[in-house]
Amino acid sequence: MNEQESATALGEIPDLRQRCTDERQLAALDDFATLLEQCAGTPGSYLWFQGD
Repeated sequence: MNEQESATALGEIPDLRQRCTDERQLAALDDFATLLEQCAGTPGSYLWFQGD
């Protein structure tokens, strides 16, 4: 995910927060949002995800 995709994904965070059912989910989403913000704010950066 590059910085443009990260910026787009940040727009989905508020809706996802409403769907969280417990504090663990909210904490994980907050951590993810932080990563997205850092990526979106750093030109040329990427977030890479490992498979299951």
